[in-house]
Amino acid sequence: MRRAYRIKNIAPSLVALLCAAAFGAPQSASAKSAQLQRVVVSPEATIAAPEPKPTVNGRTLVTAPSALVGQGGATRLNFSGALSIHNASAAHALTIEKIDYRNDAGALIENYLDAPITLKPYASMQVVIAQDDMRGGPGASFTIDWATPQGADEPLAEAFIASFIGTHSYSFTTAGRRVARPQ
Repeated sequence: MRRAYRIKNIAPSLVALLCAAAFGAPQSASAKSAQLQRVVVSPEATIAAPEPKPTVNGRTLVTAPSALVGQGGATRLNFSGALSIHNASAAHALTIEKIDYRNDAGALIENYLDAPITLKPYASMQVVIAQDDMRGGPGASFTIDWATPQGADEPLAEAFIASFIGTHSYSFTTAGRRVARPQ
């Protein structure tokens, strides 16, 4: 069973969405999209934060375009996406401290964690972006701040991007890259 973590308190929003669905109240695409965004991690994939605290801190950047423009600007494809973060270590836990989603101007759109999540060895988690959420634009990206014990493998992060239009679909992946983490 998967547990969906919604950052910024999903309960009131979920109640509003369910009431709107039940009573037929119209809702904008951006409101529906905000309800669908979430962090997904299996309860079996997590453990309590390790003691002592991990000593190696890092940041990974993953591009995740929410739209692509083609044909000289005449065509725009909107994409759904899933950021996937994997603990690549067989012996050590990986603590995900922060996940930020930024638009093509570099401005913060959303921070996905209220509290750090610690993944067991080889465990993974995902962040889902709905296809109708175009806040990121063509240059959208995630930054993931993480911590591991000395000697552990760095995490692997990638984004799976897809667009579904009628009977056509387009998809690709992007790989994460370690970047400097501000202190």
